[in-house]
Amino acid sequence: MRRRPVPLRSRAAAQAGFSMIAVFLIMIAMVGAAASILLNTRANIRSAGQSREKIVSRYVAEAGLARAKSLATASWSSLNRWGDLLAAPPPEVGAYHDYNFGGTGGLPAVRARYSFVFVDNAGDPDDQPTVDLDGHMTILVRGEILDPMSATPIIMALTLLEIEVYKEDVAVSSHGYTAQAHGGSAQTSFSGYDVGTVNLSSGTQF
Repeated sequence: MRRRPVPLRSRAAAQAGFSMIAVFLIMIAMVGAAASILLNTRANIRSAGQSREKIVSRYVAEAGLARAKSLATASWSSLNRWGDLLAAPPPEVGAYHDYNFGGTGGLPAVRARYSFVFVDNAGDPDDQPTVDLDGHMTILVRGEILDPMSATPIIMALTLLEIEVYKEDVAVSSHGYTAQAHGGSAQTSFSGYDVGTVNLSSGTQF
């Protein structure tokens, strides 16, 4: 019994159906690849933004440290050491100092602030916090980047500096550590400091 030949029209329709399925599968693969690229790009942009915010908060903290060290150097007393500064700090100590810039000319708006305090160092063998016996003192600095779109302060990135300063024959020297936080992550590293300057070089990259 002879089989009836398949009409050319039916064969062409079947081939067209297979072609449509192949094109459809290719389109799905391309959409998936595009979505993956988009997600990776958004993650990279978000990571770059967080790195920038942490760097800016670090610079703001450095500015606060420079100001604090300037006040400390001017307040040294050969008789009471750092005692006068600890007992009667200037009004700007413990207060926030704002930096608001950008928002025009294509620059992103940035809200930042720093604050600092002076405390007697832990190694001083005296339990009176405003009396300095060893010529060492600790400066605590806080640098913050705030959400520029929020009326109330919302911290986006934070840098903390804890610096021990001590008077030498010719200048004030210091050493301490840097801690940074953004969201749920935090990093800490020891930092060395040059005499009379602010130098936050360390082996940890933030």
